Amino acid sequence: LSWFARRPRVLMGGLFTKIGKSAAGEYEGEWNAAGVREGRGVMRYVNGNVYDGEWKAGKQDGRGVFRYAHFDVYEGEWKAGLPEGHGVMRLKNGNVYDGEWKAGKQEGRGVYRWADGDVASGFFKVRKEGDGPVGEAVKWLADGRQAARLRGWKVVEEISLEEARRTAE
Repeated sequence: LSWFARRPRVLMGGLFTKIGKSAAGEYEGEWNAAGVREGRGVMRYVNGNVYDGEWKAGKQDGRGVFRYAHFDVYEGEWKAGLPEGHGVMRLKNGNVYDGEWKAGKQEGRGVYRWADGDVASGFFKVRKEGDGPVGEAVKWLADGRQAARLRGWKVVEEISLEEARRTAE
C-alpha cells in the first residue's frame, strides 16, 4: 500500500479526513467510511484546475468554486459533478454569466454581461456543446440608450428601454 493509503484517517463528524493522490491530481478533505470523497474538500487537478467545495459520492455536489487553469472561474451550485442550480461564470475575457445552470449548461433565467458593458437578460438554454444558446433575452448596449430583443443571441428587433425593462423582469 502507498503511504497515503496507510496514512491514518481522522474521524470528524462521521466523515474521515485525509489527503489522497491519484492520476487526476490531489484531493484534501473529507471522505466517507467507504473511502469516497464526501463532505468538504479541495481537488487540485494535474492540469492546473482547482475545485474547492462540497462533495457527494465522489463528485462535486452542493456549493463550490471551480478555478480553471486558463483563468475562468465558476462559483455556484453543483449536482453529480456538473454545475446545476444558480451559479456565476466569470470568463478571463471579462464576460460574466450569472444565472441558472442545468447539467453543466446555461439553462434558465440569467444575465450575461460582456466586458464592453453590454448586458443581456432573459431565458437561456444551450442545446449541445458548441451551439450557442437558444431562448429569448433582452440586450442593452453599454451606453444604456439602446435595447434589443434577442432570439438565440441574434437581434430580432430594437425595442424601447421601457419595454426592455418590462421584458427583463
